Amino acid sequence: MEKNFILNRRTVLGGAAALGTVGVLAACGSSKDSKATTKGATVGTDAKELYDLAEAAVSELKDGGTLRLAVPGIGPDFNLFSADGNSLYTQTAMSPVAYAGLWQGDPLGKRTLAPEFAKSFDVAEENGLPVVSIELNPQAKFNDGTPIDYKALQATWNILKSTDGDYKVGSSGIYSSIASVDRDGDDFKVKVTFSAPYYPLNTLFAGIVHPALLDKELFNTGFVDKPHPEYWVGPFTIAEGGWNSTEKTLTLTRNDKWWGEKPVLERIVFRQMDPAAERAAFKNDELDAIGATTASAYKELKDVANIEIRRGSRLFSGGVTMNPARMQDVALRRAVVTGLNREALAKVRFQGLDYEEKLPNSMIHMPFNEYYQDTYPTPNNDAAAASKILEDAGYTKNGEFYEKDGKQAAFKFSIFGEDPTSKAVGQTLVQQLKSVGINAELDSRAVSEFNKTMASKDYDATSSGFAPSSPDATEATEQFYMRRKPEEAGSDEINEMIAKMKLIADDKERNQACNEIEKKHLAEFAVLIPLMNGPEYKFVKKGLRNYGVSLFQGTGIHWEKVGWAK
Repeated sequence: MEKNFILNRRTVLGGAAALGTVGVLAACGSSKDSKATTKGATVGTDAKELYDLAEAAVSELKDGGTLRLAVPGIGPDFNLFSADGNSLYTQTAMSPVAYAGLWQGDPLGKRTLAPEFAKSFDVAEENGLPVVSIELNPQAKFNDGTPIDYKALQATWNILKSTDGDYKVGSSGIYSSIASVDRDGDDFKVKVTFSAPYYPLNTLFAGIVHPALLDKELFNTGFVDKPHPEYWVGPFTIAEGGWNSTEKTLTLTRNDKWWGEKPVLERIVFRQMDPAAERAAFKNDELDAIGATTASAYKELKDVANIEIRRGSRLFSGGVTMNPARMQDVALRRAVVTGLNREALAKVRFQGLDYEEKLPNSMIHMPFNEYYQDTYPTPNNDAAAASKILEDAGYTKNGEFYEKDGKQAAFKFSIFGEDPTSKAVGQTLVQQLKSVGINAELDSRAVSEFNKTMASKDYDATSSGFAPSSPDATEATEQFYMRRKPEEAGSDEINEMIAKMKLIADDKERNQACNEIEKKHLAEFAVLIPLMNGPEYKFVKKGLRNYGVSLFQGTGIHWEKVGWAK
């Protein structure tokens, strides 16, 4: 199965997520002609076909009840702001608990202020630089009673402003462009002065860090196997003893410290389960909802009794990720990009789903996004051109495979889980590259190993992707294509292109610059290979409302509104 990452916190929604596809079903499971082939979403696709949450008014829902869900991995690092904790699966389990942030989003990526945390957000300009005035909601407090005031925003900035500092953060984003965060009249009014322009500004304080996390040891290692409910806030909190590290279950209950809308549900229980076990549990009425993105999973679940199927666009830019620290020769990586037959891989991936899509040629923009552009280098699906790349770099054939300086052109392709479709994709990829002269081998691992593997970068190449956080690709471009360490792929030229891109105020022009950066990085350094987006199916027990395929809203759905119909 493909694995996913997020870019931002709950309210930046979108994307980090970015995980997406085409919707063909109305709420409550009434489908269109199941024999018709669903087409992948493109620019102009009706927005109603992109997501399906079975929306209902809270007044139509029962008060109380439990929602039972599963994810492939929970933890071990529960710090959602750290590089090691920034996993979609942990984010999913923690999202009802971790609401603190200025912004909320809808399924189509529109962001508005979250009234639980902010009263106003005003932008002015001084000396050609943006100055933001924020009025916070004085009711807002973390679970331990610490106010969400100017000190919390200062702490967020100081922790996240650099990837080179003492805090293990994955990307500094907007925070590296800030000169100061100051109290502006009282504790709940804040002035943010920028040292350089940065756009868009609606990523600022999308997540707010508890000031206690200024303690470097706590930030970097203090959340390993410890979710620390006192440092978060949301409509739910972690029940006493709610994290069972042996059974890998996280139990959430209503949070009596939450000042916002009272949640409908009484409890939410997340269990760590591999996909096969998750499907078995759903069929055995041990879970209330489950997602499916492959034909094998869909076929196994579609005839379960008393369920509704919700369909939409999977917010997912997926493909092949190569680790430049392990696959150090750029010629080898470029040969992989050039030699892969992506059309054949996609055909295997979607076989049996009555779904087809045009190959996505960008990792940072979904095909239905107005900013989408083909950034994939040419030629591709060209074994002869791939061989020439290797030979021009000094490789020669020794039997079936190329080698250079006594070292074979080889790598291991890691997959996680037992899904037959994902295994078939991996096996097809391996055989394609062997025919080019690259000795690729399949490396099968348990789903539970994914978070640890990605955090430690213990892989050569793998099938993975990310959930875009919004239609805007500014932060994704910086996170994916900026080189911060010598072992990372990139160049000073691309870093400079990124720096200039962030200064562009016009959204369309800035995203066009993002496309040019992606195109150059993929052609020259070949780390990320876009392969698929795909459909998303949510199988849910009858009566579950305000839950389903959420597109850019991702894990940032309004958990307080999720519940069971009366």
